[in-house]
Amino acid sequence: MNKLIIPIIVTVILAAGIGGFFIFQKPAFPEPPIVQRTQKDIISIASPFGMSGAFSRPFVPNDIFPPEKMYQMISQLEEPYKHVQDIGVKWIRPGVDIAWQLVQPTKEDVENGSYEWAVIDNIYGKVPSGVNVLANISVGHAGFGYGIKPGTWEFVNKKVEGYYIKFVKETVERYNGDGYRDMPGLKNPIKYWQTQNEPIGIIERAQIFAGNPNLDWRGFSHIQEITYKAIKEADPSAKVAIGGLIGGHAVSLNVPPFLQKEREEFYIPLLRNLKGKYIDIFDIHYYGVAEEWPANWKEMKDIYRLFRQELDQNGYQNTEIWFTETALTSNPFGEKLQATNIIKKYIYPLSFGAKKIFWWNMIEGEYPLEVVQPSNHYGLVYDGVGTNDPGYGVKKLAYYAYKKMVEVSEGSDWNNIQKVQESGGIYIYEFNKNSKSVWVAWNDNSQEKQITISGITSSQVKITEAVPKYESGKEVTDYNTAFSAETKPVARGKIMITLKKYPIFVEGK
Repeated sequence: MNKLIIPIIVTVILAAGIGGFFIFQKPAFPEPPIVQRTQKDIISIASPFGMSGAFSRPFVPNDIFPPEKMYQMISQLEEPYKHVQDIGVKWIRPGVDIAWQLVQPTKEDVENGSYEWAVIDNIYGKVPSGVNVLANISVGHAGFGYGIKPGTWEFVNKKVEGYYIKFVKETVERYNGDGYRDMPGLKNPIKYWQTQNEPIGIIERAQIFAGNPNLDWRGFSHIQEITYKAIKEADPSAKVAIGGLIGGHAVSLNVPPFLQKEREEFYIPLLRNLKGKYIDIFDIHYYGVAEEWPANWKEMKDIYRLFRQELDQNGYQNTEIWFTETALTSNPFGEKLQATNIIKKYIYPLSFGAKKIFWWNMIEGEYPLEVVQPSNHYGLVYDGVGTNDPGYGVKKLAYYAYKKMVEVSEGSDWNNIQKVQESGGIYIYEFNKNSKSVWVAWNDNSQEKQITISGITSSQVKITEAVPKYESGKEVTDYNTAFSAETKPVARGKIMITLKKYPIFVEGK
């Protein structure tokens, strides 16, 4: 609902035999100032570079890592997004859902309309200017019979559904930046929302991996619809994403059966049921099959094409596809391979139409902290847990590779990426940045390969290896000198380059 239009509400009250008409007016609020978008703002919104689990959480020993304590610790940080600012990320999912039970933890809170915003205000209210937020709204496991029926996406009753809708509206109203009932001191409004994180994971993950996911697509269709409508009523300019597909790699046959079911028995019937409505962004989470991890970035195209076709056939031609979770573990594959993979998992999907890519996560480790679990080593910064960990806060090579990727390519025309070559194990892509070309290239062969880049309008090019020249991020003492780089002359608009093990950036000078 647009809070800037003053409605006149006419209420008919009949009581004790007395009939009457009472007219109430909602208080008028001044029109918020029209904000002119700067070139910096435009670049920020267009940027494809995202991070899930983006906050710079403090060191947390394994024995005191429950999520509730984590949320409190994060909310107390002065600068929870210092790494985001340093690396140049323009899109984040903070990693803490705005869960119903976090904001209204008791039955009395729900029934009385009381809200506890402190933790969410501190986490979402501290997002720096110029960084766009995709915020998860979660039904969660609200206790005391207030929530959804176990194993389904069906509310326990209509009254509870109404309470949930009110919670959604109040949340969006608090952070939409329209000047009406905003969070005090709000400087960075939230304009992008997501319904849940991974819908089939509403039950215990142990049950999911045992083959019992929540496949109630009818129930979640309703959740998506009412959440979408509530968000749009509070902020018509907002965009809404559906909760993410867990099995982005499920096109491969070498996956657990429940991931195949997620695609065939949840998302596809849901899209066909909603028929082009209530979804502005379709979200895919892509990690891949462990045995194929080093090269699994290639399969991102398979799942993208599958759902692009389903979306187009069901009225969602204008719905964008984002990958809001992807990663490669640094253990056991090592920092060099992780850093190489981060370039490929961004550049490749951007070349075939994905709009945003979010790495998971900034600082490694997730509850429960299991050092032997590969997923605890996705992050770009060490968490200080484990015998081979170099220490909390030490940045990995992938951290610096991500920063260099953003530095070199940010501001490009992301809707006009040219595929120069995708054959023979050679991948070359050309971006247009401020009317100048930037090329990204890599070699998937075991031997070095010679390539030729043509159409260069400058007399020289700078060639930079995308992965720092060290074996570990701990060795990097100066980001500005961490990458091997050379300048070469251009002859008749062409240059020959030897592609080795790591991706390169080629910039005209």
